[in-house]
Amino acid sequence: MSTGQKRRLHLALALIGDPDLLFLDEPTAGLDVEGRISLHTQIRQLKARGKTIIMASHDMAEVESLCDRIAILRDGKIAFNGAVDELTSKMPGHSRIHIKTERPIQNADCEQGYWVFTSANIGDTLLELLKICNESGNTVLDVKIEKATLEQRFIDIAREAVL
Repeated sequence: MSTGQKRRLHLALALIGDPDLLFLDEPTAGLDVEGRISLHTQIRQLKARGKTIIMASHDMAEVESLCDRIAILRDGKIAFNGAVDELTSKMPGHSRIHIKTERPIQNADCEQGYWVFTSANIGDTLLELLKICNESGNTVLDVKIEKATLEQRFIDIAREAVL
């Protein structure tokens, strides 16, 4: 059997008794793209049917796509427990605001025509930037918000143990 076929068999065997709680350990490891998509679809269908799924995975894109809540372990203890959005949006740090204006903004780094600002609070920083532009008569042409990724936050938490 191929790895994909084995994974499908393992899932079928796990579901035979129609459990309410399902444990999956690295469920897509070794799968090709098509097998991955198929398994993700199955997991979403199980969630929609009200099944509780506890999944261990190192694939942050998979975790972000499939999980309602996550727990990150460090040194055998839970270092974070909550929603992905709580970890990526509400914790201070890596968020960046990219703002394109008609004229340069002083003391700002420029990347591909956008002035870039790192922010711990997107709302406050954005309001301040818009106020500065408005008061100086500098027209805002575009704004992009780049939030921290789950992978960045995972690394931050993992590194805390090293520091």
